[in-house]
Amino acid sequence: MEYLKQDKIESRTYQEVIAVSAVKENTLVVLPTGLGKTVIAAMTASKKVEEGKILFLAPTKPLVEQHKRTFKELLTVKEEKLQLMTGDIRPNKREKLWKSKKIFFATPQVVENDLISQNIPIEEFSFVIFDEAHRATGDYSYVFISEKMPRTHRMALTASPGGSKDKIEEVAQNLGIQNYEVRTEEDPDVKPYIQERNVEWKKVKLTPQFEKAKQHLDKAYKRQLKKLKNQGHLNKTSNVHKTQLLKLRNSLSARISTEDDPKLYSGLSYVATALKISQAIELLETQGTSQAYEYLEGLETDDSKAAKRALNDNDVQKAKNIITYLKKRHKEHPKLDKLLEILGDIEDDEKAIVFTEYRASTRKIVEELNDSGHEAVKFVGQQGDEGMTQTEQIETLADFDQDKYNVLVSTSIGEEGLDIPAVDYVLFYEPIPSGIRDIQRMGRTGRQEEGKVVVLMAENTRDEGSYWSAYHKKRKMNETLQQLKNETLEFEDTGQKTLDSNFKDKEKDKEKEEKSNTKIIIDDRENSIAKKISKKNLELEKKRLEVSDFVISDRTAVERKKAEDFVDSLLDQRLFDQLNELSQNYENPVILIEGKNLFSHRDMHPNAIRGALSSIAIDYQIAIIWTENKEETAEQLVSLAEREQKENDREIQIRASKDGTTIKDQQEFIIAGLPGVNTKIAKRLLQEFGSIRKIFTVSVQELQQVKGIGDKKAEKIAEILEKQY
Repeated sequence: MEYLKQDKIESRTYQEVIAVSAVKENTLVVLPTGLGKTVIAAMTASKKVEEGKILFLAPTKPLVEQHKRTFKELLTVKEEKLQLMTGDIRPNKREKLWKSKKIFFATPQVVENDLISQNIPIEEFSFVIFDEAHRATGDYSYVFISEKMPRTHRMALTASPGGSKDKIEEVAQNLGIQNYEVRTEEDPDVKPYIQERNVEWKKVKLTPQFEKAKQHLDKAYKRQLKKLKNQGHLNKTSNVHKTQLLKLRNSLSARISTEDDPKLYSGLSYVATALKISQAIELLETQGTSQAYEYLEGLETDDSKAAKRALNDNDVQKAKNIITYLKKRHKEHPKLDKLLEILGDIEDDEKAIVFTEYRASTRKIVEELNDSGHEAVKFVGQQGDEGMTQTEQIETLADFDQDKYNVLVSTSIGEEGLDIPAVDYVLFYEPIPSGIRDIQRMGRTGRQEEGKVVVLMAENTRDEGSYWSAYHKKRKMNETLQQLKNETLEFEDTGQKTLDSNFKDKEKDKEKEEKSNTKIIIDDRENSIAKKISKKNLELEKKRLEVSDFVISDRTAVERKKAEDFVDSLLDQRLFDQLNELSQNYENPVILIEGKNLFSHRDMHPNAIRGALSSIAIDYQIAIIWTENKEETAEQLVSLAEREQKENDREIQIRASKDGTTIKDQQEFIIAGLPGVNTKIAKRLLQEFGSIRKIFTVSVQELQQVKGIGDKKAEKIAEILEKQY
């Protein structure tokens, strides 16, 4: 059966060639933005749909919905067989949909959660598509999904796979890729479909007052660097960039875990101060007065020593006074005037996207554009107080498409994947050091017709460094893509199996394993650890837990704290409330502290942290376990569960819950709270005596008749029941 609507697709040879190749092997498709990667995915899916279910993954809900619309237009598959799978649908409903629908368009986090909960019939899927595939590195959900669905044919789509051959190979390894289909704008088969894109770099000069404020901040910054140099942490004070400070911070934090040197603590504090001043400089010279002013005002409410030290610096105060003066007189960054000048030339039927790194800048730019007669709207991500929900994002794009607005002012959320048609201008409010993001931004224009890109750059500022960084990365990426085109990359190193055989071997190993009856109940907000544990041979149940992060048995629960969160919860007193709840609900509670930077976070004195640890161990009698990272945390939790459930014959039961339990569960819960009684013995007692009231009135001798209750245990139960409160 033919599932592709031929009359809906323009015949493009490169798309057909790539689709034929992708049907045969797991394929990474590298294609410039606007050349129809989704169309190729639909063409390939039309050949795979009879073999099984199809899954199309994309990073955001708006992008997922966009792909569903495209498939609906291009395929003859009935619409009721196409299904969106996002966080808007409850897990129990998703479980049914996975079984009944045919083609799914999903965000990776949802699929990851449902794979962990074992709600997806992976054996029924024939094809998986990974959009924006360059994300498939590290701990991103694509990597986990690929590992959990090893036998499924897959296609990976991206316009910008990475700046180096190693990076591209990492993505390919993680997604099980065996074949590459790479096209650049210079390839003869795609060149006819590339519209001309004019790129201009507009330099602006900072005003003397901006320069004066910047000079004061530079002096304050150098002062912190000099302190670090005097302590031996730096060997110079010139050209020390933010990335170098971040590396130094990580290095000092790692040393603190093994060395008790006061210079390490003070060094960390100086690094933190330098980073705060560095951020103020960046905002002032690349964004504007309002953004720098808001940031410096925010330091007033920052209770860290680093913030206080920065504000107490005389040069920071002088800079702040100048910035305040400029803000009161509405003197913004000269970039803003240049941007208004450029957009003043656009025609009534033309549209523009303005990209900026900071939300505060989107707010200011929208305000200025609307004051100058434009119809501008912001487009930002979900996080934070000023974030937009995915529904709001979709509505905003629809309004922009329907000409309600002529300028979209966007943070990075607008760079990736989304179909924003007929954009005539793309403006960078600042250059960005990322080659991938630079390509994505420029790809927003020049799709259906000629487009124009303008990059604003403040002279003699960090803007120039970002520009050259992106330039070199893009050049390197183009060289790498040419390499990929000219050679067949092999994953078969000396003495190693191919990637494909490794995937098959993993699947065979899984089939050989007998499923363990060990189980861990995990809070549904602990997804990163759930991913690690789900790879182990045990049962995992995700649930919203009121007390603890992990339930190991009826008497043991674990509260996980990353090192920095431990310190934060200590400062805001949250920790002690959690300790009390743990102690009241579980006989053997455990605090698990993950990470090394316990003594380098928030400038808290080490003795205060040591005192808290002593209190946990002695006053609360709660065990403390240390792990280095998520992997070690997962291993430790599995070890605890196996010891409790296998070696100590304990059952697993939540001892603290505010809802959702049956009367039977509540009865078992109450009886399992008696000394020496686990859930298994609680069930025996209830079966023997029929009710809680009856158990509370029987004699010691009658208790001893129940399997698992000896003389001492029976006496302890009787004592707790009879002793005066």
